[in-house]
Amino acid sequence: MLTLFTTEITEATENRDGIAIDKLVPVNRRELLLGVAAGFSLPVKAIAQAITPLDITKNVCTLTCAQTLGPCYYAANLIRQDITEGEVGLPTLISFLVVDADTCVPIENAAIDIWHTNAKGVYSAPINQMCNPGDALARTKTFTRGIQMTDPRGWAHFNTVFPGWYSGRTTHIHATVRRNGSEMVTTQFYFDDSLTNFIYKNHVNYLSRPNRDTTNSSDNVIGGAASRVAPFLFTTKLINDRSLVALKVIAIRSSRTTCNA
Repeated sequence: MLTLFTTEITEATENRDGIAIDKLVPVNRRELLLGVAAGFSLPVKAIAQAITPLDITKNVCTLTCAQTLGPCYYAANLIRQDITEGEVGLPTLISFLVVDADTCVPIENAAIDIWHTNAKGVYSAPINQMCNPGDALARTKTFTRGIQMTDPRGWAHFNTVFPGWYSGRTTHIHATVRRNGSEMVTTQFYFDDSLTNFIYKNHVNYLSRPNRDTTNSSDNVIGGAASRVAPFLFTTKLINDRSLVALKVIAIRSSRTTCNA
């Protein structure tokens, strides 16, 4: 049976992916602010030590559908787990499990290329200026971009910060998965709106920005019924040390087989 590994739990519940994971336990505003003020960084080693195997059930091995690449992709070709480049924001560990959509067997050596905005809602790199309007410094950087190869269990991990919003889009993370240099799927993943709202209203690095103008339901890429966005939502836990863990299963086939969201 395929097994999912995530942080140790005390009170298990079944989430939208059929993955048993503890309930989202938001820290309070004071804790969130103090965590940043104290120079908090994501304790990856501590998380790794608390790993517990949990069974994957239901339809998590359903083929992951494609979504638009978008105008802000940049071929930085940076193989790295830590993609922050000193950017501030809520420390976030993003973990992907890549599996075969037909057999549910984990896939080793798949390359996952991700990119997203910083806490200010700005993309890095010398790309379309709509992606970093008026931010000349961001155009010289490559923050929140990186590639990781899946391990023998199919896992790839990224240390980053929770992305900020920009007008017209809900909070999201882009990803392209390749095998042997060939693109298998390009898509986007999202966060539950209640989690995003909590972070934006309580974390010091997001407080100075106005309220976002787009949620999952009104997004111009995935907006609509909740059932449409559900297959692309991360499973998340905001843990007591004031960091976020976000998990997602990506199911592909041995050759590129696409479905559209």
